[in-house]
Parts: sequence; C-alpha cells; structure tokens
Amino acid sequence: MNQNRKAIRLLQLALVVLGLPLILAGTDKGKPQAPKADTSQLLWPLPPEKPRVKFLQQLSNNFDVEPRKKKSWMDKLVGNPDPNATELFEKPAGIATDSRGRIIFASTQRSAVFIVDQAQKTVTRLQGDRGIVLQTPLGVVVDAHDNIYVSDPLQHMVLKFNSNGQLLATVGGKDGEKNPTFMALDEGRRRLYVVDSHLHQVLVFDPDTLELKNRVGKRGEKNGEFNFPVGIAVGPDGSFAVTDTGSCSVQVFTPDFKFVRRFGSRGDRPGEFTRPKGIAIDKEGNYWVVDAAFNNFQIFSPKGVLLMWIGQFGNVPGAFNLPLGIYIDQSQKVFVSDQLNHRLQIFQFLGGGD
Repeated sequence: MNQNRKAIRLLQLALVVLGLPLILAGTDKGKPQAPKADTSQLLWPLPPEKPRVKFLQQLSNNFDVEPRKKKSWMDKLVGNPDPNATELFEKPAGIATDSRGRIIFASTQRSAVFIVDQAQKTVTRLQGDRGIVLQTPLGVVVDAHDNIYVSDPLQHMVLKFNSNGQLLATVGGKDGEKNPTFMALDEGRRRLYVVDSHLHQVLVFDPDTLELKNRVGKRGEKNGEFNFPVGIAVGPDGSFAVTDTGSCSVQVFTPDFKFVRRFGSRGDRPGEFTRPKGIAIDKEGNYWVVDAAFNNFQIFSPKGVLLMWIGQFGNVPGAFNLPLGIYIDQSQKVFVSDQLNHRLQIFQFLGGGD
C-alpha cells in the first residue's frame, strides 16, 4: 500500500513539473458549477395578462458566443499566455443586425464595434481602417448591403464601412457634425438620419454618397424644435421619431419632415421621462423608449399612449443599469444596451394584438 502511494506521488510530481493536468481519479474533481437561473418563462406583463414581451438572453463577453480554447500541455510547458482571456462588452451603445443575423454594436469604452455571429460562434472587432481609429463609437446602423455606419462624437464624424470592416467613406470632421449620436436608415427613400445633439438637429444624408440632403429642426422648445436630441427611429410607414432629451419628450415627423405629434413630459411617473435616450419602432408602429434615469424602457402606442414598461435598477435579467440604445430587427427581437452592466439584453416582442 505504501509503495502504491509513493508511486502515485511521484507521478503527480512529474506531471506538475511537465505542466500537465492531473488526470488521476480523485486528484481534482473540480468545483461544482452553480446552476443557471431559468429565464425561459420571463415574460411581461405578469399573468393573468397576455404576454407581450419575452426575455431571450444576454451577452456580456466574448465567451457568451465563442467556445473556450484548450491550452495544450506544450503551451503550459513554455509559458504561453492563456488563450481564454475574457473580453467584456464594456459600455455597449448603438445596436444593429445585418442580413446574416450578425449582431453589430458599439462599445464606447472599448473604442470598438463588436460583430457577433452566434451561428458561427465568433466575435470580431472593428476598430478603424486607413489610419482612422475609432475613439467613441456610439451609433450603429446597417443598410441593405450590409454596410456599417458608425457615429463617433469625439471625432465629430460618421464613418461608413463595408461588411468586412473596410472603410469606404467618412463625413463630418471639425467642419461638419458637432456631436453625432444615434442614427436610423430609411431604406425605401435611401436616407441616413443622423441626430446631432449639439446642433439640435437631425441631419439627412444620402447613404450611398454621404451627401447632406436636408436638416430637420433647430434649438428651441416649440414643436419641431429640439433641445439636445439623442435617439431616432424610422417606422414602417417612413415616419420617424426623435427622443428630445432636453425637453423629456418624443417628437414624431412625417417622411416629408413635417411635425406630427409630441408625447411624454418631464416627470417620474409612468409615461413621463427624465433622460430619454434610444428609441425603436416595432412592426405595429409602437414606440419603445429607453430612459437611462428610470433604468427601463417604456412602450407607447402609435398615438403615443403608454402601453407598458419593463425594467428597474439591477443586474438580473430584465433589470438595467444605465441603458442607452435599443433596436428591433425584422423578426421583432429587441436588443437593449445595458451600459454599466456591460451587456446586451435580448427580448422577443410577441405582438400586441389579441
């Protein structure tokens, strides 16, 4: 028996010297893994009401997408770095998807745009091209050709990349935009809308040439005027809505740039706003508005009537810590950037009709 113990001990020491994992039974059974919370039935509103929104998943780092890599015994022997470095999706902002279903979002803290391909289990990073380095990427939109448009407020510009991350064109600079934030595309009319919160305007570009075609609004408190706008979304009928953060309201315009309505006001009750940021419009024409102060998003009817709200401060699924951007894709998946929780939360809109 003593000889057996001695032999096992010598083998363990040899394995340690070689940097190999201990594989003998009973030497390392590993730590028990905490069970994951069941979010499959996380629905809003609560029963007995008919569910309208379902929580799907959250993405907080590259290993929520990519498989972990095995470190070979040779890597351990020669001291190669661990290939499984975790990269947090720090301070995510604008979000979009492309025709391949890839999730594309800006990370202001990482100074990068992450391209997440869940089907291929890959994460790639777009950080610039042709000598231009992204500094504070914020807004992201993708057109029908999978070109990626990124707003960079610190550089006062919008950059256009192809689907492979090659820089195609830029617009702005110190003589152009002052503080471009979120953007939206009207594919039917070939318009790229860019909100400039310091110009207090919505700038309208041709997405193919990046030529400036129009300006909407000016600074003021009247209908059709803005006070530090931030978010924008285009509806199924071509109308567009803008979150006017300074006036704590949402303004809606026709495709001909005519003011239609304003809803919301400053306050802390449901249907009111304190810091409205991102906005999205679903296939039924409902408005989904993120409020960074309330740590939630509120859903309004096409007429601007509050339907429901989701979220509060926290880090569990369905709670937020400084949410910013929101995007709804063709399948009615809803993506919300949860900045200080360093994650994207993904929901499914189940429809509002009975």
